[in-house]
Amino acid sequence: MKTGTCRCGNRIFFNNHQCLSCNAKLGRCTSCNSLTSLSIKGNSTHCDTCGTQAHACINHAHGVCHSYNAELNALCRWCEYTDVIPPLSKPDSIHRWAAIESAKRRLLHQLEDLGFPPYVADTHQTHPLRFAFLEDTVNENGELEKVTTGHENGLITINMAEADSVHRERQRVRLGEPQRTLIGHMRHEVGHYIDWAWASRVAPQRYYDLFGNPDLVDYTEAMERHYEQGPPANWAANHVSAYATMHPWEDFAETVNVYLDITAIATTACDLSQRKLDLSAKADAEQLVSSVLDIVIEVSEYNFDLGLLPLLPERLSPAVIEKLSYVHSLRSMTLAPEMATTMPASQ
Repeated sequence: MKTGTCRCGNRIFFNNHQCLSCNAKLGRCTSCNSLTSLSIKGNSTHCDTCGTQAHACINHAHGVCHSYNAELNALCRWCEYTDVIPPLSKPDSIHRWAAIESAKRRLLHQLEDLGFPPYVADTHQTHPLRFAFLEDTVNENGELEKVTTGHENGLITINMAEADSVHRERQRVRLGEPQRTLIGHMRHEVGHYIDWAWASRVAPQRYYDLFGNPDLVDYTEAMERHYEQGPPANWAANHVSAYATMHPWEDFAETVNVYLDITAIATTACDLSQRKLDLSAKADAEQLVSSVLDIVIEVSEYNFDLGLLPLLPERLSPAVIEKLSYVHSLRSMTLAPEMATTMPASQ
C-alpha cells in the first residue's frame, strides 16, 4: 500500500490517525486521494496536501474510518459501498466492523490504483459493487442462522466472525488453508465480482480455455465432491490453491486473490524500497510475478525467523502464471458496445 507524508516529513501509513512525531491529525483526503496531515484553520480543517476544507466521514464518529470529505455530514466514497453494517449494541461489534471496513478500504484503494472494476465507469453503473457485514443470529425457534461469506450479483457478504482472529485461525486449521485473513476474503470475493461483472463479458472464451466453462459444472455437486474427496493429488500443477480445484468460479476467484496479493506486495515494495517494478496494465505479467517472488522469498525468511507463516504460500506453476497473466490482461480490455448492458448469470 502506498504511504503518505505528514507536514513534518514523517511517513504516514494506511491506518494512521495521528502523527507519532508531531501529533498532527492524519487521514485520507477524498479530494486529492492522498494520505495526509490535516491543519485546523480557525473553525475549519483543511488537507495539507491540496488545501481543500475537510470534513470527517460520518463513520469517523464510530472510529471505523479516517477519511475526510469536502462535503459536511457525508460518508466517504469508500464507506458508501457498504449497504449493511452490524448492530452496534454489542461491545465488540464496532471493533470487528472497524477491522472489516479497514480491509474493505484497502481493497478498494488497490482496485482504484489498478483501474479494475468497480472503477471502470460503465461497470459501476450497470453492475454496482456493494458490501454487507452480518452476524450469525438465533431465530425465534432458538436455531442458529449462520451467515455465509460470499458474493451474489455484486453483493459481497462477510460474516462478522471473520474479524475475530481466534475464530479465523480455527477455521484456517479446520479447512487446511495456508492462510486466512480479512483482506484475503475481500480479494477472493471481489474475484467473484470481477468474474460476474467483467471477465465473463470481455473475454469469455479465453476464460473458458483457462478455467473451464462454469455453466457446465454444477456448483453444489462440485462443492460436495471437494469437501468429501479433497483436491486431486496433482492440483498444484494447474491451480493456485487446493480450493481453486473445486469449480471454475473458485479457480478464477483464487487466481484474482493471488494477483491482488502480488500487486499489493509490488506496490509496497516500490513505495518503501524504491524498487522499479512496472505495475501498469501493459506491464509484462510474468516479469512482475518473477520480481515479486524474489521479494516473497526474502520476506518469508524474515517471517520464518519469527515463527510466522510465509508471505505468499501459494504455488505458482507455469499454468498458474498463465492464469495470472489473463487476470492482468483484464485491466486493459474494453467492453464491446453490444455487451455494455448485458447482465451475466447470477454468481
